[in-house]
Amino acid sequence: MESSTANQYAELLQRYTELSRRVEELAIFREIALAVNSILDLHNVLETVVSKVTALFDAPIGVIYLLDPSSEKLVPKVARYGNELRREDDVPKELVAVGEGPVGKALGERLGTIVESPDGYCSLVEPLIAKHEGIGVIEVSRRNTQGRFEQKDSNLLSVVSSQVAVAIHNALLYSLSTTDSLTKLYVRRYFNLRLKEEFFAARRYEQPLSILMIDIDHFKKFNDSYGHQTGDLVLKGIAEIIIQNCRRSDVACRYGGEELAVILVATGLKGARTVGEKMRQRVGQTVFSFGKGAGQAGKRPEESTKEQPKKERAKRRQKTKKPKVTVSIGVASYQTSMRTPEELVARADAALYKAKAKGRNAVVVAEPAP
Repeated sequence: MESSTANQYAELLQRYTELSRRVEELAIFREIALAVNSILDLHNVLETVVSKVTALFDAPIGVIYLLDPSSEKLVPKVARYGNELRREDDVPKELVAVGEGPVGKALGERLGTIVESPDGYCSLVEPLIAKHEGIGVIEVSRRNTQGRFEQKDSNLLSVVSSQVAVAIHNALLYSLSTTDSLTKLYVRRYFNLRLKEEFFAARRYEQPLSILMIDIDHFKKFNDSYGHQTGDLVLKGIAEIIIQNCRRSDVACRYGGEELAVILVATGLKGARTVGEKMRQRVGQTVFSFGKGAGQAGKRPEESTKEQPKKERAKRRQKTKKPKVTVSIGVASYQTSMRTPEELVARADAALYKAKAKGRNAVVVAEPAP
């Protein structure tokens, strides 16, 4: 009798433990669904997913790979190692070809798997499929001593991944609609939207806010001399410099043509001027390298055959030159007398025109509003 009661108690305890675990899993799954479906920023989606999924499986390691369509390789975009969250720039760039290794095979075969490595780790690897399109892979790992993964774990990750893949796909589409394809900066429409949000937040909470208006000096002349292909390379290079000197909270955009703009959140006039000066110096010090075809300005139909050899020699000489590129920057900060975001832009624009009038390659701070 006592033996039977003990067995029943053990069975009930086991069922209770399993149900408790199931409730915990469903709670985390709900958190994941709510979180990823309310976020459109790709970086935030990826960071939220890797944090929640590693917690769900009690795994200290998690990595999300996204497929790069141009190279057909999987690129690690975000990773969690214990309590450390590593974003794209800090994740080792171990590119994985589709079909190669456990990660590549998961996407190639569109099938999740459990992998046990010789170093004592067990991993769940699951493809991310959205609208019948393979977009990436998620991998979570833990030591065998923490408990090997079972098929039920793989099934659970498969369910989670289907939800996650849709959220990532939506974020990717949103990113395409808000990002300039050449420079990878935000488009003007997004800039206007964010500036409005930040402007009224600064007004309500009495926080500093600044913007930079940036213009590439003599860019039209540069394009005429070196060709639009070279001009695009320079524009991309300058955009990279701007991104490198921005924080995650800042918003850098291509405002139009060769004009760029940056929203510096929670930054006063002095700090904004320092950022602008750093950008100006970095651009001036950078030697831009040009690829094949750089400097190939088009021939004019009216050129005589006699003139062509001379013109071509001049072009070849110009092609070997390393042109100096500079920028002019106007800086303005929010003031309590301002009523609209357009006033802030107008102040920065006026400062930019003064920088050009001074001879360009300069940073000018807008004068305080009366």
